[in-house]
Formats: sequence, structure tokens, C-alpha cells
Amino acid sequence: MPDLGMRGPYRLNRATVDQQVTNACPGNFAVGYLKENGAFVVRYVGRADTDLNRTLKEQEADESTWFKWTYTDSSHSAFDTECRNYHDFGENVRLENEDHPASPRGSKWRCPVCRK
Repeated sequence: MPDLGMRGPYRLNRATVDQQVTNACPGNFAVGYLKENGAFVVRYVGRADTDLNRTLKEQEADESTWFKWTYTDSSHSAFDTECRNYHDFGENVRLENEDHPASPRGSKWRCPVCRK
């Protein structure tokens, strides 16, 4: 099983996001749920090009929604990590991501995995 290399899991709600994600910078996240044995199951992977805290608060959540997260040094790094996570965790077959991650507007970055 691939490893996200992220902090967490934490319940996805505004208070927890504010407590855990304190810097306004690029980053990556995974949203999912916990199995009875405590294992985190990834349902969605994403990124923030500028403010991970704000992007996490925009995610839909209920009481059973958990997240993992990590900061990155740039939006390019966040894009590369999102692409790798998308492929590692089953693409749109196993994830709720409908499409392959798009590069940021104005960039011509390609996926490091499939070159898409």
C-alpha cells in the first residue's frame, strides 16, 4: 500500500484545521475515513497552491470525515505530489476525484507519472 507521508489523520472540521494547519502556504491533503481498526482509507486527494488551511475548509465533511496533510515548498511540488497520490491511490476508479489533477492556471506543468 502506498504511503502518503502526511500528518494525521484528524477529523475534518474548521476548528481542527485551524489548530493543525497554521501556515498559509502550498500543501497536499487526503480526505477519507477510518476503519474500525483505525486505518485511514483515502477517498480523495488534493492540493492547495497557496493556502492549505483555506482549501481544507472548503472540503465537504461530516462527522465521519478525516484528513491528512502536509506543507510543500511550492505549488509545483504540491502539483507533483497530488499527481503521484492520484495514481498511487487508484485514480478515478478508487478515488472520488473525477479527473486527473489539473496543473495551475498559466503553468504548463505535466504529471510526473503519466506526463498528462
